[in-house]
Amino acid sequence: MKSSVLGTSVAVILLAVTAAGQSGAQKVNGHLVDAVCAGNHATEPGYVEKHDKNCNLMAGCVKSGYSLVTADHKVLKFDQKGNEQALAFIKATKKEKDLKVAVTGSVSGDSIAVTSIALAR
Repeated sequence: MKSSVLGTSVAVILLAVTAAGQSGAQKVNGHLVDAVCAGNHATEPGYVEKHDKNCNLMAGCVKSGYSLVTADHKVLKFDQKGNEQALAFIKATKKEKDLKVAVTGSVSGDSIAVTSIALAR
């Protein structure tokens, strides 16, 4: 009896922790741009729409990580998991530029802990 109560209690606690971790998640739309280019050019009119896949895949850009540039030119830098997802997404997409995406994650200041990345509709 004690073991089933303990097991149920652990399951409830894990469920609560998981729900609390996801409660701060939100969907944010913008352009997927490497952190170097986002930091230097995010406010330039038309830049993020023209920024291309080749630049996102350059060694220095991959090393810098990735960011989401929102319509109001705010730059949200991705966490490590987000950088890995972004790189896989960029490699897999057939789009060469104008990488408008919807990112789901928890925003904290100027960074986002990414849970998913998809092309925006």
